[in-house]
Amino acid sequence: MSEQPPVTGRDDIDAACRDVADLHDVPISEHVERLTRAHEVVSGALSNVPLVALPKPGGPLEPRLPEPGRR
Repeated sequence: MSEQPPVTGRDDIDAACRDVADLHDVPISEHVERLTRAHEVVSGALSNVPLVALPKPGGPLEPRLPEPGRR
């Protein structure tokens, strides 16, 4: 693979990304194991991170239409 896996600043996540970055050289029987481990690492890291609300339609970037019956 010519691209480098991402660097996140977290050693555990960076290692998980490196472990799955080049699966074409790995026997297919090992793909599921590596992907599962990477998923567990990333999920564990995100489990205590607060969710960020996405902008609602009609937010600051989209003009809002008035609600029916209001001006």
